[in-house]
Amino acid sequence: MSAFLIALIAGIGAGALYAMLGSGIVVAFRGSGVINFGHGAVAGYSAYTFDELRETGNLYLPWFDPIPEFGFLKALKLNNIPVRINIFSDVNAVSNKPNVALTILICLVMSAFLGLLMHFLVFRPLRNSPILGKVIGSIGVFLYLSSMIVVNFGGQNRADDGFYGFDNSGAPVRNFLGLGGSIPRSNFWLFGAAIVMAALVWALYRFSRFGIATRAADENEKGASLLGYSPQFLAGANWVLASVTAGIAGILFIHKTQPAQIALFVVGGLGAALFGNLTSIPGATMGGLVIGMVASGGVQLANNDWWPDILPGAGVRNFTPLLIIIIVLYLRGDKLPIRGSISIGRQPRAPATNHVAIGAIGAVGIALLLSNIFVSKWESVLTTTLIAIVFMYSLTVLVGFLGQISLVQWGISGFAAYVMIRLMADGTKIRPTDFVTNSGWGWPTILAFLAAIVVAVILGLLIGIPALRIRGVQLAVVTIAAVIAIENMLLRNVPLMGAGSVSVNPTPEPYWFGQYVGGFNPNTARNDYWKFSLFLIIVAALLGIGVANLRRGQIGRRFLAIRANERAASASGINVANMKLLGFGISSGIAAIAGCLMAYKLPGLQETQFEVFGGLALLAFVYLGGITTIWGAIVGGCLMAGGLLPEFLGVHFESIDKGLINAVGAIGLIVNAKVTNGEGIALLQTDLVKNTLAALRRPPDDEVDADNADDLETHEATA
Repeated sequence: MSAFLIALIAGIGAGALYAMLGSGIVVAFRGSGVINFGHGAVAGYSAYTFDELRETGNLYLPWFDPIPEFGFLKALKLNNIPVRINIFSDVNAVSNKPNVALTILICLVMSAFLGLLMHFLVFRPLRNSPILGKVIGSIGVFLYLSSMIVVNFGGQNRADDGFYGFDNSGAPVRNFLGLGGSIPRSNFWLFGAAIVMAALVWALYRFSRFGIATRAADENEKGASLLGYSPQFLAGANWVLASVTAGIAGILFIHKTQPAQIALFVVGGLGAALFGNLTSIPGATMGGLVIGMVASGGVQLANNDWWPDILPGAGVRNFTPLLIIIIVLYLRGDKLPIRGSISIGRQPRAPATNHVAIGAIGAVGIALLLSNIFVSKWESVLTTTLIAIVFMYSLTVLVGFLGQISLVQWGISGFAAYVMIRLMADGTKIRPTDFVTNSGWGWPTILAFLAAIVVAVILGLLIGIPALRIRGVQLAVVTIAAVIAIENMLLRNVPLMGAGSVSVNPTPEPYWFGQYVGGFNPNTARNDYWKFSLFLIIVAALLGIGVANLRRGQIGRRFLAIRANERAASASGINVANMKLLGFGISSGIAAIAGCLMAYKLPGLQETQFEVFGGLALLAFVYLGGITTIWGAIVGGCLMAGGLLPEFLGVHFESIDKGLINAVGAIGLIVNAKVTNGEGIALLQTDLVKNTLAALRRPPDDEVDADNADDLETHEATA
């Protein structure tokens, strides 16, 4: 019992990080009505900035140089946008590190600058957008800053010793309260910092004129404007404050975890903010500490002999925020605050796709042509694009048609792939290069494929149950927590998924009706088998026709009615609960097909391929293509990293850094949310073609003037 209590108390370290992140999320929400999924990425960027300044003295600005290294641009000195600034020129990583206080000050200025950029470039333009647009904007911030961490700092794990009491050098506190064991001394420093931060921010909102004005704008923007307060000025100031709190959290916690991992700690911060009902700083602080302590206690319980092996400790740690988020949201689903905005924009159009068969034949013809003329490398690029298109169909159904902001579908894809591998494995080594041999039941390929889809649909329905009570951005919070829980609780589960779950999981060779349809070509040892390309083309075409007909049918119209107004849809006789679960089931089934096809393509899978960052990137590109149409999914598949267009640009413009693709996609995501309201490139092109054809059919102006003159003469003669 004493070991469990010590583990609970030790959890105040991680809980302090959750508390600080949760407080910042509350600040941003009260200032602008946005739940910022990129809040952890701000903390991660600040942590990397701190470490880089201490190691090299360089400060990286939060953007990249998009100008290619062309000779004529160099001659004109137009090939360089400043990205790196050397602040401390005489830094030595061992003996001459810069002053800690000055380094922290520079990092906090950078955090404040990030807050201003987010306000002016992202959330102020989206202030009147629908909820989906604001969520997409915050996801774009997460993707962009995560990409900038990789581009500017390399993204590798770094070991920083911390500073003052926030380090690992101090002796641990032993036999705390007579319970035995030991607790890192820095955990108590972090706990104190979280309490001090909460007290200062709470006092600012409670007693200052700025805090009172912020609360007034949070309740009613129009009323605050009539009283002389600028809601946008208040929003900008709160974004600066929220970003500074995130920067402090990242800097103080740098000795506890790698900076790259801090961005994903936002899930615990979201749980903490919801614990405080998105309005209470003390409540968010308490919620963060509770999440950290419960997770730490759960891990200690998982280390006992009596604990079932099917529930690993890492899974328990990552499942705890999801469980608390679901409980809080389910209990408060109808009581969470809604910002009193002046106006809210319309939902994106979701037009029915006409001439589906003709479009499918044309798309299949183009894909077959590309498959025949491509060399082996481009064959692999084509199959990657087709798998992405299939997955994006699932987002079109759930997010585009039904309006449910779900971020878990990529995790469901990975779960289906791992289930299929487990069912097909028979304990024999598949390839000489395989690292492990997976045991299983040796099911036939088609049967395992169908069973994996069924299991994934069941998981999707379970995740969709909270959607019966919560919606919008709250559902997005649940599903982003579910992705991390699936990765750690299910995909890395050796008793459930076999030995391959903690290594490169070997994929059995798939045969359909006696024909090998895997992507791995045993003759060339590459992922370029032509039968797999043909198989993918057929699957993508059939699913595209199915999704288009779903939109044209009665179910699609009901989905759109629910997206527009749930209460009105219910009043018109639509069973909203059944339709939501049906949408989650259909979307999960399509996502499962994409996951199984990905397993067909590669000789082995890793759970990191299905982490949250990959799923958010896919959502970004389908939103950029057009979230409400199948053509948007096709465009998004071609635009994503590893798709046809980026690979083409990478070959013909070698100076383009491929690591920037996700950053560019994030920028396009944010711009698209404002300019096209999520309708994307596909509908933009459709409108452009329609307007062009209408202009060509219109008679010249001189003919119109002559006709009008004749009509006028006739009218005068009649009079």
